[in-house]
Amino acid sequence: MISVENRGRHMGLRSGAPTGESGGGANSPTLHVRLLGKLSLLVNDNEIELLSRKTKALLGYLALTEAQEESRDRLIGLFWSESSEERARASLRQALHEIRNAFLPSGFEGFHTDKLVVALDRTQIRVDLIDVLKDAVNGSPNPVLLQQQDLIDHILAEVESSDPALQTWVLAKRQTIRDQLIRHLETALRGQTKVTGIGRDIAVAIINLDQTHEEACRYLIRAHVADGAIGSALRVYKTLWDLLEADYDVEPTQQTQDLIAEVKAALPFSGASSNAADAPIPQPEAPADIKPATEPPRSASPAGLDVDQLLAAREPRLILSVGPFVLSSHDSKRDYMAQGFRRELIACFVRFREWHIRDWTSPPTDHVPEGPKDEFILDAGGFETRKALHLVLTLRDGTTGTYLWSESLTLTLENWHQAQQNLVRRIASALNVHVSAERMNRITTRQVQDLKAYDIWLFGQATLLGFDPQRWDNAADLFRQVVRQMPDFAPAHSSLAQLNNSYHIVKPGTARDAKRTMQALAYAQEAVRLDPLDSRSQLCLGWSHAMAKHYEQAMIYIPLAHGLNDNDPWTLVSAANCYAFCGRDKEAAEIVESMLQRKATVAPTALQWAYHTAVRFMIGDYESCVAAADFAGDLNANVPGLKAAALYHLGREQEAAAELNRFFSIVQSRWSAEQPATPAAMTRWFLHLFPIAKPESWARLRDGIEGAGAPTEGLFHHQW
Repeated sequence: MISVENRGRHMGLRSGAPTGESGGGANSPTLHVRLLGKLSLLVNDNEIELLSRKTKALLGYLALTEAQEESRDRLIGLFWSESSEERARASLRQALHEIRNAFLPSGFEGFHTDKLVVALDRTQIRVDLIDVLKDAVNGSPNPVLLQQQDLIDHILAEVESSDPALQTWVLAKRQTIRDQLIRHLETALRGQTKVTGIGRDIAVAIINLDQTHEEACRYLIRAHVADGAIGSALRVYKTLWDLLEADYDVEPTQQTQDLIAEVKAALPFSGASSNAADAPIPQPEAPADIKPATEPPRSASPAGLDVDQLLAAREPRLILSVGPFVLSSHDSKRDYMAQGFRRELIACFVRFREWHIRDWTSPPTDHVPEGPKDEFILDAGGFETRKALHLVLTLRDGTTGTYLWSESLTLTLENWHQAQQNLVRRIASALNVHVSAERMNRITTRQVQDLKAYDIWLFGQATLLGFDPQRWDNAADLFRQVVRQMPDFAPAHSSLAQLNNSYHIVKPGTARDAKRTMQALAYAQEAVRLDPLDSRSQLCLGWSHAMAKHYEQAMIYIPLAHGLNDNDPWTLVSAANCYAFCGRDKEAAEIVESMLQRKATVAPTALQWAYHTAVRFMIGDYESCVAAADFAGDLNANVPGLKAAALYHLGREQEAAAELNRFFSIVQSRWSAEQPATPAAMTRWFLHLFPIAKPESWARLRDGIEGAGAPTEGLFHHQW
């Protein structure tokens, strides 16, 4: 996503123009890029002409990137994804020539190219979207957000079809920008404990970005009440009600209904219903006896309605721990469904930044669990019948042990997604947490047509997450069956990509297979085409490019996955891994540090600690690598190898040698290849496991295990 705080951190233009084909001067005119609305590029108020649709798209993309510069390799991957590399490079050269010629009459000199990078000089460019994001960070809605709804949906709209890869990137980018704006504006709105002019503007801006954002609607209702404009308050509610009913077939949350009931109860006339659920509450012109001339003076709220007190009751940030979902029968044939429902439920929860989510898998006990003050625990138990799972879900206060909510649920594949949505809403209501209907609609998986295929996918996912080498091929067969039956189901394609990318890791001794790598890339590309807003699809496409040594291409999709779901521990730790292997140490370090800072609320699992181990080694933090390896245990066979290399670099050579012997022992016990598991063969497998972009980074790993005693003769970088 665009990071206003960290724009312009890498090469080229930090302190002036790089050596290249064009150079800017101090008096060069400023280029104004308008991304909101119709894409336009202006110098001295004159629009730049003579640009084709693709070259305009290329400049718009550059303006959207964090540093307003991009490598030629990434540009080729996004704008000429269906061309051969030779033809794509020739097309890029022609496009850059076209751009330079188009800028020439205007005198703009802030466009720079060299053999590796294409860039816009940040000191000579102004981008309207960047200004909007800056204002949001500062808690002030830019006026453009007050003028039009769904403005973000028009970013690069007229040029996005220039290439299929660009189109999927644009769709995901819009979502991350919208989420970023809403997140900053929500923070600003929650700081408004009284009705203010800036608070009204913030609420309007949020509603223009997400028309079902009930928290903003409630603020606006209270603002109208404070003005005495009861009719306007009711119109806001009526609009929200109609939208939720028409587009989502749901009602406003109880919190919003209670507010409107209080508004109606305070009306200075008889006959007003106190039950908000009787709505749809009045038509915009109702009640008929409220006229502008008879409304109370502005800033005088109706008697009995303390607006400031209502505003002061802000929605808290809570910790929701999801405990185990346990079926009574130990040989349950549908346990994979219960665990799949739990995983998908967590995937929904982590999308809401209002909550911290903990995967709380320790066995339930009778005593009151220790935990943070605002922690709540969701548990489920039940049994299966021939056609369904019957679950009883309970929500309890993690501090007092008090049960707050309980519900019985009959779960079938037919009602799977509706049950998921209902549970999220009811838990949110019980905890008094805002959940936007539009956001809910975006994050929940759409109802699939082939329920049998979906059932197979759930079973395949359970097999995949078991990391059992003996069942890996079975999982692949299951996912291929799902693709045949349900070719438009993106998660099946991303699951196949994940299986192919992990095959040589899960099965020690297995050599990399170029055909399998290309299959993974094809599956991941199809997953992103089918669902560009699914972070799993973007994550798999990034990893697939990295596994194919397309490191620059990987860095197109990993940031998108991170931005689409930056609360999910799995997305975060996997993205950090890919950043680290691709040489983006700063991004990798920022993610793992942020995860550990909040480990009290989202404690890493053993598998996640294994990912942390690899990240720490790649960024050169050997002490933390050793510590993470101790938490990871032996679930991943490569962890002791990383630890041995880190210990050697720390000068702890005896410990490194002992750890290397342990590594050889573990790998030998899991060896899947026909050739003998000799130290040389195990070392070769280990050093070619990861897609490490930089030769010097790979050399550190080789030198580490060589120093611990591993035979590395004849091995070199990218020997796969």
